[in-house]
Amino acid sequence: MTSVPIDALTGPATDSRSIVEGPDWCEPGLLARAGRYPLAVEAPVMAAVDMLVPGVSTVTRYARYYSLYWALAAHADRVDLDRDACRRLVRRAEVGMARISQEYDESDHPRGLAHGVDALARLVPDGGNEFSVADASGARSYSPRSWGFWSQYNGPSVALGTVAVDGGALRIGRHHCPPQITEMYAPLIEAAERRPGLSLPSAALGRLSLQQDEDTPDLKPLSEVFTATVDGRHTPEAWTGDDRTRRATLRILARSWQLNPDAETWLEAFASGVAYGSAAREDPLLAGEERTAAWRGVVLRHHSVGAWRHLWAALVNEVRDAENASRGHLHEWIAGQLPGGSVADFEAGLPSVVDGHGDPVPAEDALFGDDAGVVTDVALLLLGARRLDSLTGLTLRTFKGRRPTYLDPTWVAQLQREFAQRPVAELGRRLVDDMLAQSRRVALRKVAFNPDGTISLFSRLHERNGVYFADSSEGSGNIGLRVHQLAEMAVQVGLLTPEREEPVTPWGRQLLEVTA
Repeated sequence: MTSVPIDALTGPATDSRSIVEGPDWCEPGLLARAGRYPLAVEAPVMAAVDMLVPGVSTVTRYARYYSLYWALAAHADRVDLDRDACRRLVRRAEVGMARISQEYDESDHPRGLAHGVDALARLVPDGGNEFSVADASGARSYSPRSWGFWSQYNGPSVALGTVAVDGGALRIGRHHCPPQITEMYAPLIEAAERRPGLSLPSAALGRLSLQQDEDTPDLKPLSEVFTATVDGRHTPEAWTGDDRTRRATLRILARSWQLNPDAETWLEAFASGVAYGSAAREDPLLAGEERTAAWRGVVLRHHSVGAWRHLWAALVNEVRDAENASRGHLHEWIAGQLPGGSVADFEAGLPSVVDGHGDPVPAEDALFGDDAGVVTDVALLLLGARRLDSLTGLTLRTFKGRRPTYLDPTWVAQLQREFAQRPVAELGRRLVDDMLAQSRRVALRKVAFNPDGTISLFSRLHERNGVYFADSSEGSGNIGLRVHQLAEMAVQVGLLTPEREEPVTPWGRQLLEVTA
């Protein structure tokens, strides 16, 4: 039976609480939860990025943590720690890193503070007893995840080969931890295993902070692992395919940064090198690396992904703002924001996607300069469909993805042909219908049946009796390509600099074989 408390007001000053009992089937059976990737348009780009940037993710921010887990894995392997002991050590070491950063790093430094510093500031553990928040759970824990921030670095560290996981326990990976890194972390590991906290200040612990002015012993080994080199030389057959791919992407990034020193972001420089203009076929390094062509397809497809995400977020916001968001209402909403005339006329006014030599041009960037919301989103989708006619080879295959999917550029190209002589507003209404249908398909595909008999439905948008309602807003930003994270990692290990005068360091030029 289910017991449900209710409040019964029996008089102006009297409040009594009673219990109404009913059968168990009174409990809610369907649990609505916010889902990620509601249209599933991101999958082809994310799959390609997984292959092109192994060892780095969108949530790996610091090279220092790669060396931390490298040392922890070596220690766990040496003393044969089991899964639970490894988890205890990892959590305590992470709290130690946060406490060291809190003590030695500046909050306004470009590199930022270590993972978990905000939690320590909130929990305020006693000095010398910091590990209490690592051993605690719930509200007193520095992280709600059982493995803390290792959850973010687990997959990348395994891909990098610095850590292996055996039955949940950390072990030595393909690359043995160098003695200088073991020695570097020895004071922290000793404290994490045997003490209740850290004794600060400490010169030995202080050099583990993130904002070091001088090189630390972990940087050279990390830079060699990232670039697949030993003693400054790359021997392809000595490394895995993932290692060679990561090295290739780093070389492409370094060269793109050299060629575009005025770019405002790493991604802008990278896109200028691989996606637009003649550099990808004329520059010896870029033209000689086949992954340049794959990256071109990824960067160009990325625009279509962003357009779908932005358009869907706008639709969900309209549902939230409207009193009665029926399908007809959403049709009127999008039609009212699109221009008159036919789709062919609208497309004729869009910029060309190639130059006179057949090289791609940043047509999408021209639209961003005068963002008109829904109009820009539809224009971006049409430009993505148009690019199908100008791309070839590996670039086209990467742009299209491994197989046709709903809402991909090929799908839009079919709509483009079907609606060419019809009003743009009609195309807009069709896009609304396609998004609603795809959202439902994705939500049903993600349905989870829980052990207690309830069902979890992962979607922010729901429909009842022909009316749509939304629990919360959707994120409208585009997904990351890991270029920023890879570039920041390269800066931290001494391969690149953010300076226009010397975008690639001498050490970076040597390891990556990039000319000055």
